[in-house]
Amino acid sequence: MKLKIKKDEILKGLQRIQGVVDKKNTMPILSNMLLTANGKGVEIVATDLEIGLRGRYAAEVEAPGAVTVSAKKMYEIVRELPEEDIQLRVEDGTWVKIVSGHSQFKLVGLPKEEYPALPDVPEEGMFTIAGDLLRDMIKKTLYAVGENDARYVLNGLFVQLTSAKGGMNIRMVGTDGHRLSMIDRVVEAKHKDESIIVPKKAMMELRRLLEEDASAAELQVGFSKNHALFKRDGLVMVSKLIDGNYPNYLQVVPTQNTKKIAIGRDLFTHAVKRVSILSKEKTNAVKLQLEKNRLVLSTNNPEVGEASEELSVDYQGEGVAIGFNSRYLMDVLSAMDRETIRLELNDPLSPCLILEEGNEGYRCVVMPMRV
Repeated sequence: MKLKIKKDEILKGLQRIQGVVDKKNTMPILSNMLLTANGKGVEIVATDLEIGLRGRYAAEVEAPGAVTVSAKKMYEIVRELPEEDIQLRVEDGTWVKIVSGHSQFKLVGLPKEEYPALPDVPEEGMFTIAGDLLRDMIKKTLYAVGENDARYVLNGLFVQLTSAKGGMNIRMVGTDGHRLSMIDRVVEAKHKDESIIVPKKAMMELRRLLEEDASAAELQVGFSKNHALFKRDGLVMVSKLIDGNYPNYLQVVPTQNTKKIAIGRDLFTHAVKRVSILSKEKTNAVKLQLEKNRLVLSTNNPEVGEASEELSVDYQGEGVAIGFNSRYLMDVLSAMDRETIRLELNDPLSPCLILEEGNEGYRCVVMPMRV
C-alpha cells in the first residue's frame, strides 16, 4: 500500500473515529483502525463491536492495499505534522511508514484479516431525515438517558416510528428513572411502525458527526432486527440495538398538574446555578417554593451555609414547596433554547413538567426529592 493524502483530509477521518475505537483494550485489534487504499481513495474503518464507522477520503493512491494500525497513535502523529501532504506506505508486511516534510514515523500494524468486519445491514426501507432536525432531537433527549444503569434498556435512546398525517412521526425518549425527556417530530417519509432502542454511545457519536458539518443537509436512516444504520455522503455508521422492552414512560408524564407558571429560561437558569452553589454535594438539592406572584429558590447546607433567591412570576393559585436535584434541572434547561419556559407543578411528591413556550412536541419531566 502506498498513497499521498492532504493533512486536513486524513485528520478529519482520524478525529471522527477517536470516540469509536475501544479504550478498554479487551481485544488489542479494537484499538486499531482499518486503513484500505484503492482507486477511489482511502477508507478508514473503526469499531468496538457495538458501533462501527466507515468513512471515505480523497487520496492519491499509488499502490492499493490494507493494514490495521493504532488509531490513537496515528491521530496524535498526524495532528502534530506540518500542513503538508502526508505519505503513507506499508513496509515489511505490516509496518506503516508515515512521511511528511522532514518527519518520519513507523508504526507497528496488524494484518487486515484480523480486523472484525462491520455488520451487513440491508438498505431497503431506509428513510431520509434532515441532519439538523435529527441533531436537535438527540440534543434534547440524550442527557436524560441512563449511564451504566442496571436496567439495561435505560442505557439507550428509545426511538418510535409511527404513521402520521403528512408522513411519519418520530418520537425519541430518554430516561434514567430520575428525569425523562421526550420529543416528537413529523417528517415527510414513509416507514413501517417500529420501536427500537439505540445505545447512548452510538447516539453521542452520531450527534458529534452531525455537529461537525452544519451543511450536511440530509441523513439516511434504516433499521434491521439487531442494528441501526446511518448514512450520509461518504460516511456510514452502524450500531447494535439494545434488546428488551422499554418501560411505560407515559405513566410518569404528568397530565393533571394545576400549578403552572411561565418564566424566562436564562433568568431561571442563573438563579438555579447561584442558589445550588451551597447545596449539599451528594444530593444537589434545591427547594422551589411557589407562592402568589413569586417563586423562591433556596438551599440549606448546615456544613456550608444557605442561599435563597426570589423571582417574580404571574401566579395566583395555592402555594407549594417542592425539592429537586439542581443538576437535573440544569440539564433540562441546557437542552432548551427558547426564551420562555413553563413549569407545571402539583404537590411535593409529584413530578414537575417543564415545557418550552411554543414547542409543543417537547416535554421534560423531573422527579421531586425530599429537602
